[in-house]
Amino acid sequence: MENQARQPARELVAGQLPLCTTTRVSRKQIHTLAELDFIVKAENLVLIGPTGVGKTGLASGLLLKALENGYRCQFIRAQDLFDQMYASLADRSSRQLLNRLSRLDVLLIDELGYLTLKPEQSNIFFKLMEERYHRHCTIITTNLGYEAWGNFLGNPTMVNALLSRVRHYCHTIQIDGPSLRDPQG
Repeated sequence: MENQARQPARELVAGQLPLCTTTRVSRKQIHTLAELDFIVKAENLVLIGPTGVGKTGLASGLLLKALENGYRCQFIRAQDLFDQMYASLADRSSRQLLNRLSRLDVLLIDELGYLTLKPEQSNIFFKLMEERYHRHCTIITTNLGYEAWGNFLGNPTMVNALLSRVRHYCHTIQIDGPSLRDPQG
């Protein structure tokens, strides 16, 4: 996982999940998630919070645990995902991309909401989430609450349909607290 190298050592140590990174995620919540039942049940996990509070660390730890338990998984930054989706429209490989991403047991989309999308990107993202809906688990980290997703995804009708699918079988965790990236003096 490419993101592992960016995590502080106390955040992600092989097979361990970050336990002290936030003020709002309890040990009990983390241990429950670490049982990976949400993956078996094809439930989504959305981690919402400001920059630097440990969303990616927690999500990456869960993804690593899923890999260790034999699940097919992929980590992808939202920007890279949307770039791949846009390129797939140009070379007519969208169906292949959607098929590959739709079959993964766990897809972790990191940093959703940090960019503005073209309508075509939003449409293919909707199609991806529709195909994964209640079949496979998607983990999303974002700095935006659900009410703000329309601002970057556009089309309000599509956003409502997307959120209906994402949130129907979903664990949403709001993470607050000081940034783990604050200067250390």
